Order: sequence, then structure tokens, then C-alpha cells
Amino acid sequence: MKRSLWSIFSLILILCLVLPIQASGIDFASNEAYYSNLCSSTQATANKDTCTAYQNYINQKALSAATELETLRQELKDIKNNILKYAKEVTEYQKKIDTIQADITQTEAAITQSEATIKALEEQIVQREANIERIDAFIQERMIAMQSFVTLNSYIDFIMGAHDFIDLVRRVEGLNEITQADKAQIDALAAEVAAFNADKEELQRQIVALEENKANLVKNKATLVGLQDAIEIILLEYRNQEADLMAKEEYMAANLANIQSTLKNIAGALNNILPSSGWIRPINTGYMVTAGAWSYPNGGTHLGIDLGAPIGTDLLAVGNGVVIYTANACPTDGYYGSTCGSPGINRGGNQAYLIVSVGNSTYGIIYMHLQKDTVIEVGTIVAQGQVIGKVGDSGSSTGPHNHIEVHYLGSNSISYYATNWNGDLSFGSHWGTTGLNHRCELNGNTAPCRKNPLTIFGVSVFSRY
Repeated sequence: MKRSLWSIFSLILILCLVLPIQASGIDFASNEAYYSNLCSSTQATANKDTCTAYQNYINQKALSAATELETLRQELKDIKNNILKYAKEVTEYQKKIDTIQADITQTEAAITQSEATIKALEEQIVQREANIERIDAFIQERMIAMQSFVTLNSYIDFIMGAHDFIDLVRRVEGLNEITQADKAQIDALAAEVAAFNADKEELQRQIVALEENKANLVKNKATLVGLQDAIEIILLEYRNQEADLMAKEEYMAANLANIQSTLKNIAGALNNILPSSGWIRPINTGYMVTAGAWSYPNGGTHLGIDLGAPIGTDLLAVGNGVVIYTANACPTDGYYGSTCGSPGINRGGNQAYLIVSVGNSTYGIIYMHLQKDTVIEVGTIVAQGQVIGKVGDSGSSTGPHNHIEVHYLGSNSISYYATNWNGDLSFGSHWGTTGLNHRCELNGNTAPCRKNPLTIFGVSVFSRY
């Protein structure tokens, strides 16, 4: 990535050395309008040398622009390759983040459970100690009570004291029962002591495990934050490069002649489209505004807003209008850094372009990252609220969402703008930093310019609808 940035810097440095181009000691760049008017007027005859120099300047400027574009395209290949590499790493990092997040959730649950288990073990150990003391006291009492009785003479005297045979049998059975009861108590004491020792060992293990899990939790959270920071650094760098690149390359519609023919053939129907009284949102419900205009949450130019929603969610026409262009060549599942978008805007995935009428104004609407094979056909006249496609994850995307832009075109009719469209996919509002400078709020709402979709649709960043 550093090498790519250095290449861009080198290109900019070369261009700075080349431009402005001067000829015959005249700084044409500072007053092109004057010399253009002069040299295209009848006064050019009296200013032959000046106008010859001016024409050379114009020729050189055009050649330099073409050379710049070709150099940019070559650099773009290298930059794209680097971006794809980092994008793939971002995808892997995100998978690791998901795994670590699952580990954190699991560890937190384990800690909660361990704390409850330790408390239960401590209570159980106290109870076992009480049981051991009780059984031990009983056995000691039995030993003291039997101490004078367990001699041989005592046994014989007890047995021989029987009045008859039946009494003798009862006395022998009684001695056996006493002996078995004492043995049962001794066995119970041994079992309780064994259980007590086992509980103490488990308690110690749980305490050690708890401390280790707490340490793991701290470590995993730190790792998670580190990975998220790494991803943000990569994404920010990509977004900055993307904005600069898009500002230098204007995207034009493919097969423009066919599209213009289609739109002219329905010019009569276009004249019958009634303006919508107000706006509706491009998605009814079940979405979150994940990024707003005019920048991403953590930096980098962003010329529209992103509405995060599940794949397959209906996308609606925000006003009455017509579909003037589409792109449908990308798989539904994209990834960050993907350049898929042709014949539309690179990185935009599957796209739909509408011209709609709302109130007394006409607007160009761009929908990006659509689900494949759901994009509506060019020339379709749509009513406000009609489904024009479905949410996807195509192109350069980190998750299912719709990127939508609103371009103010002016107060003429839909038919006028549709039949006179020159194929500029930015509707004349440009891209990147140049596009950012074409905000309606900056140029006094002079068409064409970019409207803030947050204001248009009455939504706010990070809010759910």
C-alpha cells in the first residue's frame, strides 16, 4: 500500500511540474476564458502569434490530460491489486473478529457459571464439614459407650444371660445389627470425607479456571480491539484512495445510444408521469443507517448513505419516475475491495439509476449493491413505492446493504432529463472530492448537485427503522 501511495504522489508531482503549461511567456492558465474568446473572435487575426501559442497550450493540455488518464489507469491496476490483497486480509480479520467475539461471549458465560459453581461448592463444603463432624461425634460416642462392652467377658455374659434359645438368637442378632449400624456410620463418614476432599479439589480448580478465564477475557478483548483498529486503518486508507481515484475518472453509461433510443421512444409516456407529493424511504422497515453523507463514520469520502438490511429486502422507488440505467453483472455476495460494478460504477455492484419527480423538482437516484437478477429493466416507468430491486451484498461491500444517492437535476420534466441524458453516471455531480464539492448545500442548490439523503429521507446515522 505504501508503494501505491508513493506512485500516486509521484504522479501528482509530475503533473504539478507540467501544469500550468505556459507558451511564449504568457500564462494562459490564469485567463483561459479571455484567450479562448480572443482567439475565437475576429480579433485573432491581429493576435496570430498569441493565438498560435494559445492553441499549442490547449493541445498540450489535452495531451497531458490523456497521458494522466492512461497513467492513472496503469496505476489503478496496481492499486486495485493491492487493495484486493488488503480487502482479502480484511475479510480474514473479520472472520477472526467473529471467532474472538464468540470466544468472548463463551468466556463471559463460563466466568458467570464458575462464580455460581464456586459459591455452591463453598456452601456444599460447609455442609459436608457439618455432616462429618456429626457422624464423627456419633461414632466417638458409640466407641465410648461400647468400650466397656467390647471385651470377651462382656460378650459372653451378654449372650449367656439369655433365658432361652429364642432370647439367645435375638441377642446375637441385636449385636450384629449394632455392629452393622456402626459400620454404616463409618462408611458414611468415609464417603463424606471423600466427597469433602473432592469438593475442595474442584473448588480450587474452579478458582484457578476463573482467574485464567478473566485473564483470557482481557486478552481477547484487547485482541478484538486491535483487529478492529487494524481493519479501520485499512478501510480508511482504501476509502481515501477510492475517493481520489473516482474524482479523476468519470463513469459513463455503456450502450448509451441504445438507452437514449429506448428513452426517446417512451418520451410521450414520460410526459404523463405525475410528480410525487413527497418522498418515501427506499426501504419500508427492518434496516439500520450504517453510514451517512458525506463521510464514513471513521473517515473517508462517502457520497450517499448506507442502509443495512437482509439480502432480498425490497428496494422501493422513492418517487414517481423512470429507470434510465442498470448494471447486473456482479454476484450477490461481494467483498470489501471488489471492483465489480461494470457496466455501472466500479465497486458499486449491481445498480439501478432512476430519474424521479418530487414536488416541483426532478432528481437522479442511484441504488447500489443490489441482489443479482433483481434489478428492474431500463425504460420501466415506476410509481412511487414500486419495487425496483432487492438489497444485496454485491461489489465492494462489508455486508448486505443499499447505498443510495440523491442528485438534484433541476425543475424541468422527467422527459426532458431522461431524453437529454448524456450517460454520465454521476448525473453531472462528479465523484470523490469533486463530488463532495458539488453538494447542493455548498453551491446554493444549483443543479446538478448532490442532496443529503439523510435529510431527504428523514433518517439519522446508526438509527434503526
